[in-house]
Amino acid sequence: MSEKRTAWLAFLLVGLAPTASILSSFGTGEGLVGQLVWVLSKAWMLGLPLWWHLKVDRKNWSWSPVRKGGYVAATTIGLMFCAIMVLAWFLVGESRVDRETFRTTLEPFGLTNLNTYIAAAVFWTVGNSVLEEYVFRWFLVEKGEVVFGPGWPTIFASAFVFVLHHFFALWFLGFSLSANLLACFGLFVGGAAFSWLYVRYRSIWIPYITHALCDVVVFGVGYFLLFG
Repeated sequence: MSEKRTAWLAFLLVGLAPTASILSSFGTGEGLVGQLVWVLSKAWMLGLPLWWHLKVDRKNWSWSPVRKGGYVAATTIGLMFCAIMVLAWFLVGESRVDRETFRTTLEPFGLTNLNTYIAAAVFWTVGNSVLEEYVFRWFLVEKGEVVFGPGWPTIFASAFVFVLHHFFALWFLGFSLSANLLACFGLFVGGAAFSWLYVRYRSIWIPYITHALCDVVVFGVGYFLLFG
């Protein structure tokens, strides 16, 4: 198999896993089944890229060290996105989200309990965001550069895949179509910025800073919807 076809296969197998996870977990409406599917999808997202990197590409293990800087750029972009997200929520989003659907969707996963919600927020911000950078920025950008070429084509492709599973998640969470599309536009811009940061600095830890800052706002909004 040619290098480009191999990269395409890797891109699809890993890139579509989060969307399959959302459709299988939220779509079932069953807490236990949904949680099991969610755990298995995370194991797939963690394990397959690493296996592919070591066994198929035959490359060495790396912790993606920061060698080119980027801390200031990541923090500045992250704070700018946070301000825009807060403004968009109060101006547009608050009136277009069904709180009852939001609560009903999260209840089977235990996320309507305050302690569980806080623990989940910490996990997503500290752990899951790193996993998403590992998948969408490192692996998909590296494979995308083989499939689509370097630069903006790959940045936009990884951003699109990043948005895809969020669209279905927001749909299940009760966002109206207009609010969902607005959020997805923001996610696309954010995903493109995350990918640009990775391309520019070649470390997942730089876009992670921006991503984590945005997650703080996301879970703040979630807290307001559930407990505010």
